Amino acid sequence: MPAIIEGEEPRLAPRSLVVRRCPRTEPAKAPAVQTARASQFAKPRAQRPVTTEEVQEFSRLSAPQSKTFRGGSWLLPLGLGMFCALLLALAGSVVFTWSSTLIDGVRYGYPRTTHVEHIVGHKRDPRVPTHFTALNLKGQVLIFEVPGGDPGHARLLQGPHLVGTGADLAPVMLTFSGDVKHPDLVVTVNGLQVLFHNRGTSYAPMR
Repeated sequence: MPAIIEGEEPRLAPRSLVVRRCPRTEPAKAPAVQTARASQFAKPRAQRPVTTEEVQEFSRLSAPQSKTFRGGSWLLPLGLGMFCALLLALAGSVVFTWSSTLIDGVRYGYPRTTHVEHIVGHKRDPRVPTHFTALNLKGQVLIFEVPGGDPGHARLLQGPHLVGTGADLAPVMLTFSGDVKHPDLVVTVNGLQVLFHNRGTSYAPMR
């Protein structure tokens, strides 16, 4: 900016006479001096020598532990239990079959024979029952009918023929169904049923 001198006409002063102010600078801070701590000058402590036993123990602890499968401890008792259960089941089946055969032998004899009396209307006197004898003869079922107990009018009915092991040990069961005065004859043996129709004076197999 031009300077003006008092008492004289205003004129521009040369730039060389202009005093410029320099900004005041603050003194720089001295860098902090780091002093070594007493612990840095301390003498290292003497280390205790490591023994061989400690090295082996450390190696054993630091080594990865292998996961062992301990399931075999309960598989053996389980297998033995299942085997014993199977033996008991087989023994129970054998005992049940043997006991059933023994009871049937005491009750029906051998060959298996069944006796039944029932009024079927084949006799003139309706009050006199007819005697039936069912026989399992080596697997062949035979039914003998004796009307009113008169053997002169006896009839033979041929039932089913059984095959397989123990077929001759199956007992024959006789039941009656249908009309009260002239009922039909139902023969049951070894899970099979055969129906004989009552024709009034005799029986005939149903077809």
